[in-house]
Amino acid sequence: MQLVQLRGCEGDDCPKVFKTDRGTYVVQGDVFNAITTPDGEMAIEVPAEMLRGL
Repeated sequence: MQLVQLRGCEGDDCPKVFKTDRGTYVVQGDVFNAITTPDGEMAIEVPAEMLRGL
């Protein structure tokens, strides 16, 4: 899978948004534990400006 970074910093420990070559998005952010997710899934939290205009 090819990723192109659309938003976020260049360091390792910050929120980021990527577009894939499969027509999907990958979002990196802080783990959000306020909800229970099914096995194999995880909820993450990112600032709103990370998704504006995508």
